[in-house]
Order: sequence, then C-alpha cells, then structure tokens
Amino acid sequence: MTNNIFLSIIIPAYNEEKRLPSTLVATIDFLKRQKYASEIVVVSDGSIDKTKEIAEGFKRSFSELKIIEYFPNIGKGAAVKLGMEVSRGDYRLFMDADMAVPIGFIPKLLNNLSNPYQIVIGSRASRGSKVLRHQNFIREISAKIFGVVQRVVLGIPIRDTQCGFKLFEKRVAERIFPQVRFDCAYFDAELLFLARKMGLSIVEVGVSWSHDGQTRLPIGAKRTIDIIKKLFLIHYYH
Repeated sequence: MTNNIFLSIIIPAYNEEKRLPSTLVATIDFLKRQKYASEIVVVSDGSIDKTKEIAEGFKRSFSELKIIEYFPNIGKGAAVKLGMEVSRGDYRLFMDADMAVPIGFIPKLLNNLSNPYQIVIGSRASRGSKVLRHQNFIREISAKIFGVVQRVVLGIPIRDTQCGFKLFEKRVAERIFPQVRFDCAYFDAELLFLARKMGLSIVEVGVSWSHDGQTRLPIGAKRTIDIIKKLFLIHYYH
C-alpha cells in the first residue's frame, strides 16, 4: 500500500448489498485507468445485510480498498465523516452507493478544484446538469421547497446542497469535517454552512443524475418539521 494517495473516494453504505457491486465495478474500472494513485473507503453504517462481505470481495481486484463497519446504524453524515477521517488522499470525494452521479464526472470536479475553489460539489441545478431519471412529483416539489427554506434560514447561495457527489482538498476536509455535528442525510447543509462561515470557496458544477427509486428518505409533515428544526439548530451550534 502506498502512502502517496492522490484521490480518496468515500462511499457511505447502509444495506447496499444489491446496489454496491455495480458501483464498485464502475469505480474500480475508472480508477485503474487513471495515472494517479487512489483508494476507496466503503463505510458500512450499521448494515444488517451482506454489504461488508460483498465489499470485501472486491479487494482481490483493487488492493487499495478499505471497508469499515460499525453498529448500530447512525446515519449518512456519520459514515461520511468517518470515511474522511481515515482517508489518505490529497483530494477526497464522497459519493452515494447508488452512483446516482456517474463516476466519470470526477475529472470535471478535479479540474475545478483549484485556486480559488477549495470545495467542488456536483449539482443538479447548475449549467450543464442533466436529470436523466426524475424523482416522483412530490419528492421534487419537497426538494425545491427545502432549497428555498434552506437559503432563507442559512443564507447559503447554493442551489443544490443535497447532491451526493462532493470533492474536497485534504486540508479543507481535515478542517471542516470534525466540526460537523449532524449524522443524518441532511448533514450537507451544515457542511456547506460551515464552509461559508470559514471563508472557504465553493463552486457548483453541473452533473448528470439519475434517481433509482430506492431512496430511504421518508417524506411528510413530520420529516419537514424535523428538517426545518435542524436548519435552525445549525445556526445555534455554529
């Protein structure tokens, strides 16, 4: 194993025995074709299926694959935070286990991660983006409402905070992730709020995105109230 890792890819996973294999196949194939050294960190967030065993099987084809598992399930934010902590790359990207954004967009993010930008996030709302498979109508409307409320409460001028495809410089990741307090799937809002408060520069780049229909995030009045509460708590904590 080499210590000179250029790119780390963190994949948070909760009961992903079905979706993870194709994601790892595509990710490993992509990384093997690059000239730089890389690693993959799969964080099994309290999975009760064969997520860990399936991920372990890919070590034969990609030696720089690390699998971490803990119990019980905590949340995507906790998994990403731990993955960032154990990563060794000069650049660190986290992506969803369903690979909603194709792995081929990594070069586009890397090309934008230079002075003055320190954080590059994939976006479904920026120029050049394309939603190949939409969520249902209710989820899309809920997401748009959440975005408006979030911009009002947190003052984050980012159109798509929730796309799970974000790239960070090593020093930025080591500085910002230890301060993230939320463990749930909406930790992204806190992460970007912190980045803005620290004066870090962020850029959104358009990506292709596909909804696979297996989202585990519930919707409804209770969930909406919980999200809004967390937005105000971000202000309180920071």
